[in-house]
Amino acid sequence: MLSNDQRRKFFKQAGALALGSILLPSCSSPQNQQSNNGAASQPSPPKGDISPIGVQLYSVRDVIEGDLQGTLQQLANMGYQEVESYPGQQGGHYFGMEPQAFSSMLQDMGMKLVSGHIATGNRSGDNQQTTTPWQQATLLSGFDAFVEKAAESGQTYVTCSWMDESLRQTPDDLKSTAELFNQIGQRCKDVGLQFAYHNHAFEYEKVGDSMIYGFMLENTDPDLVQWELDMYWVVAGGQNPVEYLQKYPNRFPLGHVKDMDKQDHERNTELGKGSIDYTRILKVAKEQGMKHFLVEQETYTSSSIESVKEDYEYLSQLAV
Repeated sequence: MLSNDQRRKFFKQAGALALGSILLPSCSSPQNQQSNNGAASQPSPPKGDISPIGVQLYSVRDVIEGDLQGTLQQLANMGYQEVESYPGQQGGHYFGMEPQAFSSMLQDMGMKLVSGHIATGNRSGDNQQTTTPWQQATLLSGFDAFVEKAAESGQTYVTCSWMDESLRQTPDDLKSTAELFNQIGQRCKDVGLQFAYHNHAFEYEKVGDSMIYGFMLENTDPDLVQWELDMYWVVAGGQNPVEYLQKYPNRFPLGHVKDMDKQDHERNTELGKGSIDYTRILKVAKEQGMKHFLVEQETYTSSSIESVKEDYEYLSQLAV
């Protein structure tokens, strides 16, 4: 979930992409079967090997805040079974709703809230306020109130979606951030939740002698800090998702699944149209303990709704 400037910076620093064996020749996504823009319908269950299939709601950020219930119903009609929320522009972490009410609305549509994104915040004095409303909380501000609310939703994971630059400038910063993640993980565990961290591409840069991603994996407690592997951003950072999945089994229960445009590596394309071999990656992911496969679409070739519909149709028929 990046601005265009942040995305360009990441790719400039990443250098040559280590796509190697994770690239695919051209293949086409399954054809659209029907339009799911109307009222509730009974979607067909997945025919492939990936289930349940979820979606990060940031994928439909252009429409969801104007029509929350209608957009969610369209996703349910497509067949999505799980949902991951994000801090919206108008209503905080649950689009202006109480967590339990938001989760109940999803359940009525046949979907389950499994995770919600939250940022670290920064270490400046302005972000250390304890009076931050829970709806605008970060790990460093208002988190105690937020995590109590999150527990009411019935979701399983609280997932950090962004590590502020103030937490990763020096080796000592990384040590402090690893300690922060362990503390946050314990706080989540205390209320029955699991903390996780979602990568972008900057984590594959070095701070001192350590790559950020490897340092954080090695210096956080696996019981307290798990990981959401955004496989697109791993590739964008010049790395191979399979290597991380095999090196750290059962550390990645969550995954973000989005494809890379063949001509413009800074853009997403719909699953099956791009250059990432998800047949191989998701086979290994399942073997190594990934349980939640969440579509995320940040850029589109058509509309956001049509893109996530194509994503579902491809992923629901994928044999791994």
